[in-house]
Amino acid sequence: MRRIWPLYFLAVVIVFLADIYVFHVGVTYYDLILHFAFVSFVFAPFSFQYLFWSLQLEEWMYLAIPFIHAVNDKLKFYVATSLIVVTLIYSAFIVSLPYNEFHLLYFMPPFWLGAYGWGIIGYFLKKKGYRSENIHYIILGLLFVLYVTLNARNEIAYEFFTRFLIYNLALPVFALLIVEPPKVLSRVTVFLGEVSYGVYLWTLLFQELFGVTGIVYGILTAIATEFPLRRREIRKRMVEV
Repeated sequence: MRRIWPLYFLAVVIVFLADIYVFHVGVTYYDLILHFAFVSFVFAPFSFQYLFWSLQLEEWMYLAIPFIHAVNDKLKFYVATSLIVVTLIYSAFIVSLPYNEFHLLYFMPPFWLGAYGWGIIGYFLKKKGYRSENIHYIILGLLFVLYVTLNARNEIAYEFFTRFLIYNLALPVFALLIVEPPKVLSRVTVFLGEVSYGVYLWTLLFQELFGVTGIVYGILTAIATEFPLRRREIRKRMVEV
């Protein structure tokens, strides 16, 4: 909560003001309240035309995680596989819909639940002493799918690969890398994991305001806002690697 809430509420207010006075988007105080309550992604998913929906889903999962953690491993595994199956079925279904419907349903929770399922699987692998000697084979397979994706000419085929296969193959790869990252990547992945939240929050807003150069402004803003709040924690994590 200490990591998420301060930057989240600050970014919500700034985006709210930017939407009104810069982009002239018709957002309301009702939309703002929905964002403060972490429910806008259900009741008004595109009210801010921004990425807060994913952070709100994350908050709700934080409420569920303690209950998942409290059950035995067998039930944890059933929960994990259920989340993954829901995402697989849902994403395979929506990718065949007309784009407007697909674009709306793509941002709904069922598409993203698999990420938490793979996180639970990663927990099991770490608990059982998993080693990632063969991770390069999985990465090569993911790169092959990416190559096919970039060469897809049909729009449905492109959406299928980008929204369905890439996402659902990337999740287990990242789960395995997090469980047992290669030594050469360990410091890099830990650092990126520690600063990614602030970068995620700010870069889109600044990109909309200033174009491509806004990405740099977003990264600098992330450093200026997140590092003062979590400097000791970030340094400690880097030393522990």
